[in-house]
Amino acid sequence: MLQVEPTGIGQSRAPRLAEVVAAQLLRLVDRGEFPRGCKLPTEDTLSLRFGVSRPVLREAMQRLKDAGVLQSQRGSGTVVMRGTAPGAALFLPLGTMADLLRLYEFRISLEGNVAALAAERHDPVTLAAIAEALRHAEDVSDRGSAALLLDLNFAFHRAVACATQNPYHLATVEHLPNFVGLDRLNDRSFGDQDVAVRARRVLGEHRVIFEAIRVRDAGRAQAEMISHIAAARDHVMERRKLV
Repeated sequence: MLQVEPTGIGQSRAPRLAEVVAAQLLRLVDRGEFPRGCKLPTEDTLSLRFGVSRPVLREAMQRLKDAGVLQSQRGSGTVVMRGTAPGAALFLPLGTMADLLRLYEFRISLEGNVAALAAERHDPVTLAAIAEALRHAEDVSDRGSAALLLDLNFAFHRAVACATQNPYHLATVEHLPNFVGLDRLNDRSFGDQDVAVRARRVLGEHRVIFEAIRVRDAGRAQAEMISHIAAARDHVMERRKLV
């Protein structure tokens, strides 16, 4: 599977933006948001969704074409050639604000416990993967690509789930609903400056969680993860408009 491979602590290589976009696009394919056989949205739509230029997007898509995930078809655009079958239900859909609140309630319960287990069970390899995910997000933020962090931060949560050594936790976190590019939930609708501010705040929260996991403080890791997800919920809810 095509991915940005983690390296060991102290050996991090900053990924190119095209690599980050390719990894995020592949994740959407694997999750079934772009199922096998579907036609991808236009370049303009995807560029806006990921917050990158069209040349960066094209390079990312070419990586997936080279890997056999995507294929250009005359008259059809770019088509997904492998991945989840159409109609496969990977998670309950979000239909109402009540659903969104229930999702955050579920995440607080799930990921709080995941962080505690990660603190207790991490090994050098899984701890290095969490550190690597954090470094990659920091690098993208330093390059001023805050929009990419809306989904790139998922890599941190996935790495924490890996550190539990429990594949069921990882599978559940892997398929949590993705908000990137959804105007009704996306920070992008609240202004570019707010995206950057929010991205830095999230990175700071991730650093605190990582430190608690690193020193094997399960109670603190759980509390910090719960606070982190509750803050994300409040950030979304406080900015919703009644229409």
